[in-house]
Amino acid sequence: MRKILSLSLLLPLLLAAVDTSAQSRKERLEEYVNYLASDELKGRGAATEGAVKARNFIAARYRECGLKPLYEGDFFVPFESKGTSYCNVVGVIEGGALKDEYIVLGAHYDHLGVKDGKMYPGADDNASGSAALIEIARELVARKDQLQRSVIIAAFDAEELGLFGSNSLAGFLDDLVGIKNVKLMMSVDMVGRYKGHGSLVMEGVATIRDGRVLASEMARSHSIKISPKNFETSVLTATDTQAFALKGVPTLAVSTGIHGQYHKPTDTPDLIDYDGLDNVSGYLADFALQAATDPDWQASGKVARKHNPKQPAVEFGVLGGVGGSSLSFPEAYISTKSMTDYSVGLVGRANVGVCGFQLEAYYENARSRFPSVDRPLGPSQIYSQQSVTVPAYLLIRTSKTRDAMFLGVGGYYSYAFTHSFSKADPGWDVNPHQGGIATVFGIKASGLLLQWSFRSQIGSLFAADAPQAKMGYASYITLGWFF
Repeated sequence: MRKILSLSLLLPLLLAAVDTSAQSRKERLEEYVNYLASDELKGRGAATEGAVKARNFIAARYRECGLKPLYEGDFFVPFESKGTSYCNVVGVIEGGALKDEYIVLGAHYDHLGVKDGKMYPGADDNASGSAALIEIARELVARKDQLQRSVIIAAFDAEELGLFGSNSLAGFLDDLVGIKNVKLMMSVDMVGRYKGHGSLVMEGVATIRDGRVLASEMARSHSIKISPKNFETSVLTATDTQAFALKGVPTLAVSTGIHGQYHKPTDTPDLIDYDGLDNVSGYLADFALQAATDPDWQASGKVARKHNPKQPAVEFGVLGGVGGSSLSFPEAYISTKSMTDYSVGLVGRANVGVCGFQLEAYYENARSRFPSVDRPLGPSQIYSQQSVTVPAYLLIRTSKTRDAMFLGVGGYYSYAFTHSFSKADPGWDVNPHQGGIATVFGIKASGLLLQWSFRSQIGSLFAADAPQAKMGYASYITLGWFF
C-alpha cells in the first residue's frame, strides 16, 4: 500500500518530466511566452499579482532545468526600491576550476501591467527574453561538466520602473562574490522578432577581447545573422547591463530590436517569431558556454562612453545652434526685432573637478530687422552679418562625473567678415571686431551636449560716424556632441 501511495505521488512528476523532455525547444519557448503574456498574468506589472505568478512560473522552470538557488536555498532574492518590495529570481550553475568566476545572464520578466483598462501583454518585451533565458539555462545545465566558470541565471523584476532589479543584483553580487569576479553580464531583452528585424543586435562586443570575432564566428556556425555593435550608444535608453557596466563588468545587450508594438497592448504572442527565438536561444547558449569555458576569456578594457562615469581631462566636439539677435539703438530708444540665426562649429572643454573651461569657435549667420533709412515709417529692412565667433566660459558643474549640468560665465569675440543691408545701404561702416559678455547654462549626458547661451555686446556695432548701435542680445539653443 505504501509503495502504491508513493508511486501515485511520483507519477505526476514523472509524467511532467516526460512531457517536458518530449517537447522541442521551440515548443517550450512558445509555451513560456504564451503563459507569461497571457490574460492571467495581466501584463506582469511590477509588484502585482501577475508578477508574482510570473516569478513562480520561472522558479518552477529553474527547478525543472536543474538550476540551484544562488543564495540561502531559495531562487527568490527580494529587494526594496523607493519603499516597495520586488523580487529577482536567481539561480546558479556551479563551474569547475574557475568556479569563483562568474558569467551573469539576465532578462527582466516584468512589463507594464494594466493601464487605463488596457492590458499590456509584453510578449516580446520581455516574455521572449525570459523564455530564452530558461532554455539557455537548460542547455548549460545539460553541459555543466564542460563549465569552468559558474553561470548565474537572473530574472529581473521592475526593469520597466527604472532597472531596479538589475541595479539591486549588481550590488548584491558585489557584496556576495565581488564584482571583479564577474567576467561577463549579458542582458537578453526583446529577442522575439528575429525575422522582422533580420538580425540579432549585440551591443558591447568591444568590451570583450576579440568579442566581435567570437560573436561573428559563432553566428556563422548557427546560420544566424548578427549585427555586432562595439558599444551601447543611446543616451536616451538603458537596459539591465547598465549597473554592471558602471562597475567595470564587460556587458552585452542582446535584442532583435524595437518595433511598432513596443510598449503597446498589441505586443502579443502571435507576433513572435518562434523559429527565430529558437535559433537565438541556441546561439546565446553556445556563446555563454564559450564565455564560461574559455580560460583566456577576458575584458578588453574598453568601456562605452555612456558607461564611463569618469570625466576626461580634455574633450572636443562639434555643435550647432539656432537662436536670434536684435539691434539696439540706445540714443533712439529703439530695439529691433530678431530673426532666426544659426551657427555651426567646434567646442573644446577642459575639466578639473567640478570646474571647467569651455571654448567654442563657430561660423555664425545673424540677422535683425530695423527701420529703413530712406523710409523710416515704411517696411523695415534687414541687417545681416556673417562672422566667426569665439565664446569662452568658466564653468561650474553639478558633478565631477562625465554627466552633469553646468553654468558658465565669460565673454566672446566675433570677427564680422561680411555684412549687408536688404534695402538702401545707409553707408555705415561696420566694426568687424565685436565682443561682449557671455553666459551659458546646459547639461551634458554621455557625449550629448544641450545648452542655452546668452550674449550681450559691449561697444558699438557701427563706426563712430554712424548711429550708436549694438547687438543688444543674442540667444542660442545649441546641440553638440563630444567625440
